[in-house]
Amino acid sequence: MEGHSQDRARQAGQPRRGIISRMLTLGVLAVSALMVLAACGPNVDKPYSTLTPASPTADDVQGLYKLLFWLSLVVFVSVQFAIIYLALRYKRRSSVTKRPPQIHGNHRLEIIWTIIPAIVLLILLIPTISTLYEHHAAAEEGDLVVDVYGKRWWWEFEYANDTTQGEDLDVWTANELYLPVGKNVQLRLQSNNVIHSFWVPQLSGKLDVIPGHVNLLSITPTKIGEYYGECAEYCGAQHAWMRFKINVVSEEDFYNWVNNWRTSPATTVRGEASDTVIKAPDAFSVCLGCHRVNGMEGSVMPEGITSPANVGPNLTMVACRETIGAGIIEMTPENLRNWLHDPEAVKPGNYMGDMIKPGVLSDEQIDELVDFIFSMKPEGGCTAADGWAGGTAGSEATPVASPVPGS
Repeated sequence: MEGHSQDRARQAGQPRRGIISRMLTLGVLAVSALMVLAACGPNVDKPYSTLTPASPTADDVQGLYKLLFWLSLVVFVSVQFAIIYLALRYKRRSSVTKRPPQIHGNHRLEIIWTIIPAIVLLILLIPTISTLYEHHAAAEEGDLVVDVYGKRWWWEFEYANDTTQGEDLDVWTANELYLPVGKNVQLRLQSNNVIHSFWVPQLSGKLDVIPGHVNLLSITPTKIGEYYGECAEYCGAQHAWMRFKINVVSEEDFYNWVNNWRTSPATTVRGEASDTVIKAPDAFSVCLGCHRVNGMEGSVMPEGITSPANVGPNLTMVACRETIGAGIIEMTPENLRNWLHDPEAVKPGNYMGDMIKPGVLSDEQIDELVDFIFSMKPEGGCTAADGWAGGTAGSEATPVASPVPGS
C-alpha cells in the first residue's frame, strides 16, 4: 500500500512540475519580448541608432542592413523548420528495435546546400559593392570641404573650402561640427597619432581615420537637427569619450555661424561704449601655449604672446559650445573651473593634463580665466541661427554680418 501511495504522489506531482516549468518558460519569453520591444521604441533617446537615417548615405547603409536582416531571417526560419521536421520525422520509435540504415552522404543535397549559401552571399555582394562605388564617387568632390583630424582624444574640424562661394572659409572648431542642410559635404579624414574611426550612425557609415593617409567620406544631410558621433575604433584610454556632435542647420544659419566665428569674440563691442574691448588676463598665456583664438591680437593679448598653430582645440566661440573635453562634461563655469584645475582628473591621459597640473594655476587665476572665457559669450545666448546677435529682442550684442561668406 505504501508503494502504491508513493507512485500516486509522484504521478500527481508530475503535472504540477510541468505547469511550473511552462510558466517559467513563458515568463522568460515574455521578458525577452519586452526587452526587444523596448529596444525598438522611439529613437528620441537613441542618438546612435541607425534606424532613423537623415542622409542618402545613411539611407543606403540602412538599405543594406534591411537586406541582410530579411535574408538572415529567411535562412534562420528555413534552418529551424528543417531541424524540427527532421527531429520529428526521424525520431526514435519505442516499438522499433532494428537499427536504421546508415547513410554516409548525398551528393545532390551537398550540392544544393553549397549553392544556396553562395546565392545568398551573391545577393548581398552585388548591392554592397555598388553602394561602395557610389559613395566613393560622391566623396570625390563636395559643395563644402571639411578636414577632420582625429586627435588624442578629440576631433578637430577645419572648414577648408566652400565651392558654392568659391573661397576658403578658414574656420576651425572642435568636437561640434556645423553643416548646412542639403549640401554635399566632403570630409577628409586624417590622423597624426593612431587609427580612429569616424562614425555618425544617422548620417553615414563608419570610415577609418588612418595616420599618413586621407580617407574621403561624403555626407549630404537632409534633415535639420542634432546628430551624435563617436570614434568607433579603440584608440586608447579615453576612446569611449572621443565623441562629437554634428549640428545640421539651414544654409542661412550656417553662414551666420561662419561670419560670427570670423568676428573676433575678444574685440566684440559691449553696449554703447564703442571703444571698449575685452582684455585677456595674463594667465591666458598658459592657454595660448597650445590653443588659438580668432582675433586674439593687439590690446587683447597678454604682452609678448602670439597665437600658436593648433596643438589643442581652437577656442574661438568656446563659450558657445555645449561640452568640453570632447563631450565628457557640460560647458558650465563650474565644470570649466574643475577642468582648468586638474584636466588629468577629469579626463585621464589627455595632453592638457601633461601641461596643467594642480597648482600651476591658482584659484584666482582660474576664476579670471573662467570669467574671461564666458565674457566672450553673447549676452543673448549662443544659437546657430543668431550667433553673436543672441536671439533675444533688445540685445546689445553686435549684430551678425550678412549670411554670405566674405560679405
